[in-house]
Amino acid sequence: MRLAFVIQRYGLEVNGGAELHCRWLAERLARRHEVEVFATRALDYLEWRNHYPRGTEVVNGIPVHRSTVRRPRDARVFGSLSNLCFLEAHTRQEEEAWVRENGPFSPALVRAVSAARSRFDRFLFYCYRYYHCYHGLPAVRDKSILVPTAEEDPAIHLGIFKPFFRSPRGIVYLTPEEQSLVEDASGNREVPSVVIGSGVNLPDAPPGMDFRARHGLARPFLLYVGRVDRNKGAVTLFAYFQKFLEESGADVDLVLAGKAVVPVPPHPRVRHLGFISEEEKVAALRQCRLLVVPSPYESLSVITLEAWKLGVPVLANARCKVLMGQCLRSNGGLSFHGYAEFAESLRLLLGEPGLAEALGRQGRDYVEREYSWEAIDAKMEELFLRTA
Repeated sequence: MRLAFVIQRYGLEVNGGAELHCRWLAERLARRHEVEVFATRALDYLEWRNHYPRGTEVVNGIPVHRSTVRRPRDARVFGSLSNLCFLEAHTRQEEEAWVRENGPFSPALVRAVSAARSRFDRFLFYCYRYYHCYHGLPAVRDKSILVPTAEEDPAIHLGIFKPFFRSPRGIVYLTPEEQSLVEDASGNREVPSVVIGSGVNLPDAPPGMDFRARHGLARPFLLYVGRVDRNKGAVTLFAYFQKFLEESGADVDLVLAGKAVVPVPPHPRVRHLGFISEEEKVAALRQCRLLVVPSPYESLSVITLEAWKLGVPVLANARCKVLMGQCLRSNGGLSFHGYAEFAESLRLLLGEPGLAEALGRQGRDYVEREYSWEAIDAKMEELFLRTA
């Protein structure tokens, strides 16, 4: 089959969860199918400014066709529309304006997808909330497969998305919780769908790489990996961790790996390293005491799966149904509602090495059992047949 992936950003430099999932799945399916990617020229997800050259580039053997973003996102306008659409009475036109301002505003990408309609058997659209998905999918609806990457945030309840979720030929969900969320919001249970999760591709850390020595980390540490953002729970994590230190006197640091879009507190036990390579990430996971995932909004936490793949226990935000579900199904971590549970869970994981080791081992068994690429291959082939 000829498959086209359509996504907002694509490249080896793009480390976002949905974008990484797209690249991994595209590269996996390229073993059996002819795969191409349609994306914008953006690298940054906040303003969507053009970064990559216009035209076609080959990334890990896959042609990637990049279209220009006509204008960057205006944070003030987008924020105002978000407040209006999420908190007040509003119109359909205002919801569609929200999609435009959310971006990336690239009519050229939509035109490129429409023009390629006859060349492909399926178009896999990532991330329902973005302009290219909302406007591009209808142009190839009878050949479309939606990968919504939906989270429990207000956008899922916008009226324009109810018929949209019922329109594709098929849907790929990342977790059972995401499937329930979308089906409850839109009533689209009749659309053929599959829950695939994600395979896990981890590079080997270079022999002898000592992450703690490399970054001057004298104490044991908790690890956070990803965008340091309020919407990812970073501000709550800062407050909880500092309070925990004050109350417990624990000899532990918090290490943050990822781009910061909120201020990181100037605390001697909070270390922000910024972007690190995939190899460094593996080394960091191997040496941390646990991975902390405070995000209230996730459609699938790939970093959680990566931690479990390496036998690392996880402390996750129970307010996120996806993270809670992953922890319950795997028995690979603890979760918290509020500070009291955060502190008690952290005391257990730091104070009882046997418990932490058992949770990490159970997480590893879960990933190896449920998230193999072979299982994902079979599910995708089944969906292609059901949507023929």
